[in-house]
Formats: sequence, structure tokens, C-alpha cells
Amino acid sequence: MVCLALVLAACGSKDQNKAGESPSGAAKSMDEVKQEAAQLQRPKPGQYTQKVEITKMDVPGMPSEAAEQMKTMMAKGQVNQFCLTQAEADKGYRDMFDNIGKGRECSYSRFDVDGGRLDAQMDCKSNDQGRAVIQLAGTVTAEGSDVTVQMDMSGGPAPTGEMKMAMHMTTQRVGDCK
Repeated sequence: MVCLALVLAACGSKDQNKAGESPSGAAKSMDEVKQEAAQLQRPKPGQYTQKVEITKMDVPGMPSEAAEQMKTMMAKGQVNQFCLTQAEADKGYRDMFDNIGKGRECSYSRFDVDGGRLDAQMDCKSNDQGRAVIQLAGTVTAEGSDVTVQMDMSGGPAPTGEMKMAMHMTTQRVGDCK
């Protein structure tokens, strides 16, 4: 859950009310996105374990030695633990999309929530960082989440200006906070 916010924060947002287009062609304002996010089940407070595994890393133009080192380092995955307080849990996901990063213009071409399932695509652009398309797909429950994130970056500075990356994030409540 926390990492989901971090991934979205990496995209950035200069104009939070800029509308994207939904699959039906209707514009989705940031307020509409927040209303959709509010439909996700609120997490229970408690201690959580979060695993992040990089499942794809393609950086054309990066020296092969550096690319292999990066892939090896990321293939290990990361495991983090955090305590979600009652106050944080009460906020749910509605406010997750406030102040998403800085310095980029982002819009949602897709943001749909249905019974705990999340399907979203955020399109971001920046004069100095290029373009990023971030897709999120997965499930969110009161005791955890299972989300796949795919990111396709282009037009930015080397060495990561052209990059395709995918990660799988799972978050699971493991008990009460210590």
C-alpha cells in the first residue's frame, strides 16, 4: 500500500486537475480519480510486510555490465515492514493521489475500481525527464494488496531515458503494530 503510493509519486503531477480519458472516452478529473480510489476497501491498522520484486528491467543503451548489476541487485526483491496507524487507515486510498510528486504533468487515461480490483494507467510527461506510462493492475483488500506495476519510460536523459520495467508488489497484514 505504501509502495503503491511511492510508485505513483515517482510519476509526479504538476496539474492535479488535468483530465485523462477513460476507456469510454469520458474525461476523468483528479476528483473523479479520488472518488474511484475511495471505493477501495480501507486497510486495517496494523503491522504489514511488503514485498517488491522487479520482474522486468530493460534499459537499451545501458552498458551490459551495468545492466546485469542492476538486474541482479533488483532480482533479490525488497521486503519492508511498516506499521499502519488507525489514523492512516481511516484515510483509506482517497487522499493517496494528493500531491503526487512534483515537476511533471500527469493524467489518467484509465482509473477503474471494481470490487477491490484496481486497473489504472497514468500518463506523465516532463520537459527534462521525458514521458512515462505507468499501468497498475491488481487487488486491494482490508488486509493487503497484490499489484503489478508496468512502467514504460521514453525521451528522458541517459542511461534510463528509455526503460521498460515491471514489478510485482504484495502487502500483507501480519498482526498488530509492535
